Amino acid sequence: MGKAAASLVRDQKPALNLRPKIRATVICIRGKSVLLVSKDGTRWALPGGRPDPDESIEDTAERELLEETGLKTKKLAFHSEFLGATTVHHVFTATVAKSAEPRPCNEIKACRWVDTGALDELIVSPTTRYLASQALASEAPKA
Repeated sequence: MGKAAASLVRDQKPALNLRPKIRATVICIRGKSVLLVSKDGTRWALPGGRPDPDESIEDTAERELLEETGLKTKKLAFHSEFLGATTVHHVFTATVAKSAEPRPCNEIKACRWVDTGALDELIVSPTTRYLASQALASEAPKA
């Protein structure tokens, strides 16, 4: 191999990892509010996370909701699949007991029910804003 070719091979950077992350994302609605969680108390997101090895995405959704908020699902339903900037979100809707109150667990510092109007006042990713807004809009009473 010549000097130029050897230099080219040596100077090449590793290929970008183009495989998106897989995430179970949980939409939990109570009335006109959606449940959000925060790891740092400032940036808010829908509960969820990555699957453990050999774990179904449905089991991931239930586990993450429980681990992050202490809430058990009464009913879990597949909602949609959404491709974010670097993540494929498998989105589920979760029904929890009306009397159940979320509490921050594990890495989560805060949980709160957020209504549509307050969503604009919080720091959230474009994906969280979109999914939460769409879910709240679909739950709104039809005129």
